[in-house]
Amino acid sequence: MIVAVQLEPVDTLFLRDGTPFAAGSAPQEDVGSLFPPYPPTMVGALRAALARCNGWNNGKRWPKRLNTVLGDGPHDLGALKFDGPIVLQDGEPLFPVPRHVLGAEYDGEWRPIACLRPGSDVMCDLGATVRLPELPRDSGSDVKLKSAPDRWLTKTGLETVLHGKLPGDNEIVPSRKLWRLEQRVGLEIDKNTHTAREGRLYSTRHVRTMRGVSLGMRIDGVPENDRTENDWTLPHGCLGPLGGESRVVEYRSWDAAKLEIDAPLGEIDTAERVAIVALTPLDLDKAVVHGRIPLENAGGLQVVSACLDRPRRVGGWDSLARRPLSLRSLLPAGSVLFCEADNSRHLARTAKTGGGLLKIGLRTEWGFGLTAVGAWSNE
Repeated sequence: MIVAVQLEPVDTLFLRDGTPFAAGSAPQEDVGSLFPPYPPTMVGALRAALARCNGWNNGKRWPKRLNTVLGDGPHDLGALKFDGPIVLQDGEPLFPVPRHVLGAEYDGEWRPIACLRPGSDVMCDLGATVRLPELPRDSGSDVKLKSAPDRWLTKTGLETVLHGKLPGDNEIVPSRKLWRLEQRVGLEIDKNTHTAREGRLYSTRHVRTMRGVSLGMRIDGVPENDRTENDWTLPHGCLGPLGGESRVVEYRSWDAAKLEIDAPLGEIDTAERVAIVALTPLDLDKAVVHGRIPLENAGGLQVVSACLDRPRRVGGWDSLARRPLSLRSLLPAGSVLFCEADNSRHLARTAKTGGGLLKIGLRTEWGFGLTAVGAWSNE
């Protein structure tokens, strides 16, 4: 059974990246937060919430009877698969502006002007036949263009981009209207004396979301309710921790169908070209990104060009062993891969079954690799 949950912050959230945060490991000043958090943070919170609603009392391990569904430990998800996290505003999804959409600032507001597409073969340090992204000849822009990492698109705006057009101004939402950062100062308390420990002062930045902003996740694998004692209770209406410092969120139901995308599947099938837009971070082999080997189980997709931001170092937390998980370099959400398909009909059929979405790369069951499929012109 697929269920959808939205997590709405009750107060601020402290959501760190992979930067060390232990005494003596790094300067403990102005440690920042990121939003949305990476998938492992959300998956851990949701698994714990499901366990609490079904008999776990916050001990070190949940009952073994839950392992079949929830898994056992930080590397075993049991029967569960996750999609997200997705930023929501009043329950409607928002997506990062794809990196191939470029624009300029006018009166303090970023406006889209053109979309990059793969250019002709050039010789560079990556090889002799590399296709770097370029602007269309008729873009007609005489200003310096840039991407918009701090802007978000409504679902309608994303669908417009996937069909090869530019989104309207009313389809773009700046991050400042969704959340802001707040400075906090903390002290470590001595457990014996209940006073501050000398030299243990640190400062952090918390995320405070605006009213109506939450995080959405889809969960596949929750058992169907059969009106017996084995029924699974969902955490709707419950409170639970998310991220560092045990900040609290409220769990609410969400409509999973709102994540479905109207993708140009017919155009993809005809042209045998597809633009893969990352909605969550991508865990891909470097050889796939460089176009040396195709994407598996995706219609033989071969990357021919890409618009990427710098990789992110993503880890996690092992709550049983009380230690961080190893870091991996991932492509951030908003990255765009321009691909050619050997079997575009299979690709279009797979995307249609997934509601216009495609899962690629590694650890897709954790929420990584959720992408939308669009078209790009070779003219």
